[in-house]
Amino acid sequence: MDDRLSSLERKIEELSGALSALEQRLAALEFRGLAPADAAPGGAAPAAGESWADAPAPADVNVVAVLSLVGRTCLVLGGAYLLRWMTDEGTLPRTGGTLVGIGYAMVWLALAYRLDESRQRLVAPFYGVATALTAFPLLWEATVRIKLLSPEQGALAMTGVTAVALLVAWSRRIQSLAWIVTIGALLATLMFLAALGPIVPFGFFLAFLGVVTLWMGYTLDWIWLRWPVAFVADFTVAVMAMSVTGIWQRQGAGAVMRLQLAMFGGYLVSIAARTLWRSRDVIPFEVVQTLALLVVGFGGAVYVMESTGSGATGLGIASLVFGAGSYGVAFAFVDRREGHWKNFVFYNSVALVFTLAGVALTVDGGARVVIWAALAVVSAALGHRYRYSTAAVGSHSAVYIVAAAASSGLFAHMTDAFTASASGAWAPLSAPALVVLASAAVCAAIPVPARRDSWGRYTRLPKLILVVVLLLGAGGVLVGIAAAALSARSGAGPDPAAVAAIRTTVLGAATLLLAWAGGRGLFSEGRWLMYVVLVVGGMKLLVEDFVAGRPSTLVLSLAVYGTALIVAPRLARRDSANPAPPPAPASDSAAGPPQKT
Repeated sequence: MDDRLSSLERKIEELSGALSALEQRLAALEFRGLAPADAAPGGAAPAAGESWADAPAPADVNVVAVLSLVGRTCLVLGGAYLLRWMTDEGTLPRTGGTLVGIGYAMVWLALAYRLDESRQRLVAPFYGVATALTAFPLLWEATVRIKLLSPEQGALAMTGVTAVALLVAWSRRIQSLAWIVTIGALLATLMFLAALGPIVPFGFFLAFLGVVTLWMGYTLDWIWLRWPVAFVADFTVAVMAMSVTGIWQRQGAGAVMRLQLAMFGGYLVSIAARTLWRSRDVIPFEVVQTLALLVVGFGGAVYVMESTGSGATGLGIASLVFGAGSYGVAFAFVDRREGHWKNFVFYNSVALVFTLAGVALTVDGGARVVIWAALAVVSAALGHRYRYSTAAVGSHSAVYIVAAAASSGLFAHMTDAFTASASGAWAPLSAPALVVLASAAVCAAIPVPARRDSWGRYTRLPKLILVVVLLLGAGGVLVGIAAAALSARSGAGPDPAAVAAIRTTVLGAATLLLAWAGGRGLFSEGRWLMYVVLVVGGMKLLVEDFVAGRPSTLVLSLAVYGTALIVAPRLARRDSANPAPPPAPASDSAAGPPQKT
């Protein structure tokens, strides 16, 4: 046994000596093949104590240098196959052969770390190729073919090798090495997943790789390296989410959901650290990746939860935490307005999505509606308080009101009141729906500053949505109450002719109200929204009133619509001849972000 070990040690020493001698010879050929202007005068040899391999190489690239490096890479791969042959023959044990192979691959990273700047551009990529072609296939075989490593151990080993390689690339500023190792790791991971199935540890490896390449872009300006990693990571997480919805795979749903939240959290915390602490603006990659993670990360977690029947409380709480954190980061930029308008809008938008989802996942029934209605009022108040961000914050009030109206059944009741047949059953009006109407009235009453911020003409769009919801919701309530009163009085079912007249009357009143608000300057959009309601009312007369009405009801419908046609335009332009004076200039605390000069 001792003789066998001694023989093995001698063979390894001989192999190392042969490779060292070949490397020195190839380095000498590479040095001699470079341009004469860069060589030592007269072809002099390196100084005493130096070898050709240690001599500084110029930056010029030529065919001889490239071919010598290709040949060196072939020798490196030959050494790797020699180790595999010795392992297959039993000369080296499986575990020992695998460890020796990993160490052999790490040697070339150490050599890449020792390169000076003049040789990094040409030599480092070949060392990276040698490491990738040695380490990743070795780990794949040890995990998939011979089952020496478990999938979790294989993912951990992949993480270790990749981390060391990227650390060398980061510390020595070798972008080519980072690209080679990253692409090799992505391809190896896809091969692992194809052979083993959707193994979650490899998803965590991709999340780690994504965050690392993101920070490489932040610190080293290697901005394109993060794109392929993010694409593969997002695609892998989406596939894993779909793979655990079957009845036999649901035991892995919890791990996939943890992966989704971990990847989303890693990216979001990194983006927040860059934009907040380093005071940088959001960039296209951050916006695109956040949207992708909202779909495949958070949305995928909701999909897994819905498909597998997992508890939603934990996910909802995590969503509320993300939402509160995003709101906090957004309003941290209020006192740092210069150049950070994009950040404010970005984090407010992310916070809105998380808050809506968090409330929906943790609260049911009327409580959910009340919370959304309260958030709408708070958002409208903040939009008025921080005037330079009126549209960015105030728009949240419109979104919360719409969500609350849909959840409370207000939209269903409103639709039935204006469009459903009088003989059918209408959606009932609930108490939470009245809360939504009250909140919409409060939000619509909060004034919007006349000055337009960076949203331009869309600044008042949230106010327009609130007014439309308020008018339609209140009109639907009035139609429902009047129709129910008429039915109770007659003792029979609802009269279609009477219901048609009631609807026309409500539309006429809405037209006059919009015209009055537009003429008084309370709601400038009321002037043109009034004409929209008039057109709808005219079409309704033709489609419903003349078809279902009687002479007695048509008298009322035509009188109301004719009055609206005559009076509304006059109300709308009553104050146009004497417009209100322009508002006083906003104070510095309410001023918008300064324009770039």
